Amino acid sequence: MSDRRTRPSRHRHSSFGWTPFFVLFFAVSPLFISTVQGMMAQQQQHLILVGGGHAHAQVLTSLNDAARPAHLKVTLIDPQVAATYSGMVPGCIGGYYSAADTKIDLVAVTQWAGIEFVHDKVVDMDFEKQCVFLKKNPAPLYYDAISLDVGSTTRGWTTTPGAREYTIPTRPIDALVRRLQDELDDNQRVQLVVVGGGAAGIELSMAVTSRYPNIDCTILDAGQQLLPSENEACRHMVQTRLTELHITVQHDAAVAQVTADRVVLQNGTSVPYTHCIWAAGAEAPALSQHLHHQRGLAGTPEGWILVHPTLQSISHPAVFAAGDCASIQGLLRGPPPKAGVYAVRAGPVLVQNLLQFLEGTKPRTVYEPQEDFLKLLVCGDNQALGFRFGIPFRGKWVFEVKDAIDRNFMNLFAQENLPDKSRIQRGEYNTQQYDAMVEDLTPLEPEEAAMLLQRSDDGVDFQQAWRVLRAMARDTTYREQVLHCVEQSTASAISHKNVYK
Repeated sequence: MSDRRTRPSRHRHSSFGWTPFFVLFFAVSPLFISTVQGMMAQQQQHLILVGGGHAHAQVLTSLNDAARPAHLKVTLIDPQVAATYSGMVPGCIGGYYSAADTKIDLVAVTQWAGIEFVHDKVVDMDFEKQCVFLKKNPAPLYYDAISLDVGSTTRGWTTTPGAREYTIPTRPIDALVRRLQDELDDNQRVQLVVVGGGAAGIELSMAVTSRYPNIDCTILDAGQQLLPSENEACRHMVQTRLTELHITVQHDAAVAQVTADRVVLQNGTSVPYTHCIWAAGAEAPALSQHLHHQRGLAGTPEGWILVHPTLQSISHPAVFAAGDCASIQGLLRGPPPKAGVYAVRAGPVLVQNLLQFLEGTKPRTVYEPQEDFLKLLVCGDNQALGFRFGIPFRGKWVFEVKDAIDRNFMNLFAQENLPDKSRIQRGEYNTQQYDAMVEDLTPLEPEEAAMLLQRSDDGVDFQQAWRVLRAMARDTTYREQVLHCVEQSTASAISHKNVYK
């Protein structure tokens, strides 16, 4: 541990009786000087990771004790012994995965990596002394560098009257899964209200309703339409599936308060419920809000931690942040939305820049978030909905793509898949992503690719469809060709429909 106040002093070996001559000789000897410099360079450093989020999970496996510098100690602090992968939660609620399938075993991964795991919660930090304070252990922990990956909380859950007492929040995710399974497994008629018309609220509604036939579900959306950032075709596909599942949507439904059996809206009306899920989007976690407002860590007015594109704090160089809790400053398109894919892709950048900082050089690896990403929503019946490049997809193949992505990511941290450390060289940092092993073969011709993406039957090869989407992401020309073919086929279908009206 790097404690600047209590550095251990060197033992004095007075029995040797060195003469002033030898003291002077060793003091000016180049060999002696270089030896001392080498010892100072190898002085133990301490990296603290706060939170076992998607980005930090990759830091844990990359900075294992076989790969990282011998003088670098790494500690993970998390109040949970397992990190829940958010991408698989709706599938878990829908019955496709067990709760264990959705979890990264932080104890097992840290033990394999030779990283100390502290099962506790960080409640405060002292940036001048470079230490953190824990909830259960009064002794501070000192660091040379620290990284925060503490996610987000559910917006409005603590401030809306009655929400905390009567509703089930989507964060922390593991608590959501546990409470839903405990409360919905009986066969009594359920009136479910989901507060929040974003992707999370929609996907949870579809997952729950498709699994439990005894549920009547209503989504309360504060806006005037679902998913306003998507085009009409994507919104229409979502609304079609909600209608099939008999899910009601109320727009302009901002919540004023929650009582024991009703959600009261700001317009004065109320909606009865037996169960209520609070899925009203992301809010900065209490820790990052505290560090910004009370300790001077640079942040947004809402409490998100402000970082450079290198993921380094803009105010405190020894502090890094990634995932939902971070807001990246200096990007042309602004900070990316709060979505798990951005935390996943930030992992390799975080590894490189933490190492560069600890080596005494300026972090120089820049995180460039993708402009668009593949949005996939479990919708029941072994199907999923998807959007990318303005194209809506639906079918079993879409679920299979989502399942492959999620399982590939989780497999990186499964104990049976962790590599043999005896084969890892010092300085060899594996930051391989979940899709690194996907074979990018020559894609289909644009017209054939367009037809494939618009199919919803069970005969679609999901791997082929995934390759098309990856090729469209890599190759702008190919993407435009496929999109042109999609537009042509859509126009033709509309024309054909009008003829036979």
